[in-house]
Amino acid sequence: LKSFPVEALGPLGPRRPCSGPEAEMGEGTRLVESTLWKEDVWADGHSSVWGSFYDLESKRWGYACCKVMQRGAACTAPKADQAAASKGADEDSGNEVTSPDTEDEAENLPWDFRNPPPELLQCDQVAGGQLGPYIQHFVHYAIGAWAAAEAAGFPGFGEIERTAFRGNLDHCKKSIGPLMWRLKKGENLDRGEQKDQRRSRETRTSMEGKFVKEKSVLQQLHTMAKCALDRDYVKGHEAYMHLTFGNKMWNLTHVAHVAACTMKGAREYRRNRDSLNTYDMDPVSQAYMHAFKKLLHFCQCVRPSEDQSKNVMM
Repeated sequence: LKSFPVEALGPLGPRRPCSGPEAEMGEGTRLVESTLWKEDVWADGHSSVWGSFYDLESKRWGYACCKVMQRGAACTAPKADQAAASKGADEDSGNEVTSPDTEDEAENLPWDFRNPPPELLQCDQVAGGQLGPYIQHFVHYAIGAWAAAEAAGFPGFGEIERTAFRGNLDHCKKSIGPLMWRLKKGENLDRGEQKDQRRSRETRTSMEGKFVKEKSVLQQLHTMAKCALDRDYVKGHEAYMHLTFGNKMWNLTHVAHVAACTMKGAREYRRNRDSLNTYDMDPVSQAYMHAFKKLLHFCQCVRPSEDQSKNVMM
């Protein structure tokens, strides 16, 4: 193999620019191009391939560059020169751009957690008892209390609690930021699977997973915040379990093979999983749910209940 002639591979295409370890190769080294497919060829003006983007709401594939779902449609994303001209026009006009163009850009922006409330108010004292504003109020209060406790060295905290919260505030802020943006824009937080009416002919009714209607994510988050106010942390963790696991009877697909009669092989018994909820479907939601639970734990450290049966052992 060491003496295998390179010429046996046939004619090689021109060397394409590369970086990393390939850039350190000698000048005489060239890469073999595929004879079946052309590389880096974008159709219809796109800068990405069809299938590089998936829309959870419509459950359809599309192009990542312009979010168009129709395959073969022209790209609607602004070109580089147009984007540069638009950017230059904004700079010349002196107008400040205060809102992002897409939802993803908004969620990636850091949220302003300055000026937290000094105390946790009653639900009806915040925006007339609306769920979303109270969740934001709770997050602002808990983040502010966490920052103050960390600056003071976590007085009154045990060693386990100090280890759990020391140095994790920035990660918690980053994880829960998308939740604050979604609440501000009034978006629906439920992003789980919807009921699907399709059924294959081979599937038996006993094999099909059940569609379990998801409890409202907004309602469960409000319940957790309300439990922190009432210092009932056991009930708050029950709401977290409903939020993450839900009421699914079977979370994973289970397949069992049982020996059948002679000369008939084996029988397969399958139990498909139940429907997936928001925690299963959306990684961003999963991250802010973890952060929200972390804030609930912190509130227990600074506002423990006198009734020990309502506290959760960490």
